[in-house]
Amino acid sequence: MKGIVVVPACNEAISLTHFLPRLQGAIKQLRDLAVDIVVIDDGSNDDTIKVISNSGYRLVRNDSNRGLGFSLRRGYRLAVDEGYDFVVTMDADGQHDVNLLSVVIGRLVEGIDLVTASRYHPESLRYNPPLDRDLLNIAVTSQIRAVTGWQHITDPLTGFWCIKRWVADFLSQQLKLERYGTCLEGLIKLWYLCEPRPVLVEVPHPAIYSNQAGGFLNRLYSPSNMEDRLDRFGTHANHIIQALYDVQSAGNGAAVEKLISAWRQTLVQAK
Repeated sequence: MKGIVVVPACNEAISLTHFLPRLQGAIKQLRDLAVDIVVIDDGSNDDTIKVISNSGYRLVRNDSNRGLGFSLRRGYRLAVDEGYDFVVTMDADGQHDVNLLSVVIGRLVEGIDLVTASRYHPESLRYNPPLDRDLLNIAVTSQIRAVTGWQHITDPLTGFWCIKRWVADFLSQQLKLERYGTCLEGLIKLWYLCEPRPVLVEVPHPAIYSNQAGGFLNRLYSPSNMEDRLDRFGTHANHIIQALYDVQSAGNGAAVEKLISAWRQTLVQAK
């Protein structure tokens, strides 16, 4: 089998300096598998491109800052067009543990179609995640469970996915969100629009909310950035609604009715 790790990046020079060598080291530990790396640069204005080029990793550049969703679609399309059997997506900020690469790929080899690394799996190690992240995960997970049959899902916001080629092909054609939120959009559309529906399994992943000095995670989860993080509650609700409208437009109005019913039930319970 031949696979590729797609790493979207925007202004991640510091993080990539540490992350890419660790990722390459994890790939070298894989047996009987050929796994490549491609970094999709999304209009960085720091030294991201220099770091990637000097390290010899494959680089694909967007013509401007197009967003995470655009970069992921581009990575999926590249993987399908170049004949890769599977695709792994990992963040460039160091939040994803490269040591789990063999685990997610291993489950795929066993026959699973979609493997995600969950920070909220019962067996996941947790390092004092910010309260707002816990609350956001509870809110979003409840909605994804309400509108899909994936009742076992614990971390619908994770960006650490391992998927088979046919799933990547579907996502490259169906995803529309340009910025973040594509994981939610992807889960909803895979449930309602993809035939056959993929088998999804989660594996435990440590909840990492800090990294090396000056890294993106430290900036994102600092107290000074709390307001921006809280904005994501409403933004992700909008992502779910947009995805469901797309599903409705494709002829499945039951999906929207299911969400409305779930929200009504939540309001009744709140009373």
